[in-house]
Amino acid sequence: MTEPAKRGRPRSEQVGGAVLTAALELAGEVGIAKMSMDELARRADVSKATIYRRWSSKEELVLDALRSAISPIDDVDTGSLRGDLDRFLEQIVARFEQSSMNDVLPHLIEAACHDRSIQASLDDWVRVRRLPLRGIYERAAQRGDIDADADIEVLIDATIGPFVYRRLLTRQPIDAGFASRLVALVAPAAPS
Repeated sequence: MTEPAKRGRPRSEQVGGAVLTAALELAGEVGIAKMSMDELARRADVSKATIYRRWSSKEELVLDALRSAISPIDDVDTGSLRGDLDRFLEQIVARFEQSSMNDVLPHLIEAACHDRSIQASLDDWVRVRRLPLRGIYERAAQRGDIDADADIEVLIDATIGPFVYRRLLTRQPIDAGFASRLVALVAPAAPS
């Protein structure tokens, strides 16, 4: 049995990419709440109908844009906790230095405070991005670099939390020096 032909034009990846890019730019500039769909459509060079057919809300659109633009950090396994953390945090620092997308996350967090479905999607986005660091700490426990019963969730929070704190609250530099000092605090006795 053959599948019936789909009606309408097929979705263009190029159009989707243009909308996602424009959404990140606009949300970073004015926030999600003040995002105008007219302005978004103008920047992406598409109709508002095209946007509404693909995304049911601005928040969903921005979260999809964030997912597509910021892939999870690559898994790192140098054979030592210090080496793994150094490489992992190098990637984090590079993303903060090279990306204006960091301006979108505070707006998405705000929206998630008032919308459970956005909160669930944001929680999933965060969970996926914690996996590489979880692997680093799990391998460290297996090697004996940290206690086998170490609270890995707290270690992940202690490693990533300072980046978020600096980005959202103090606006202090996020650079290689900061990452190096953080590794010295999180894994002071770990072999290199």
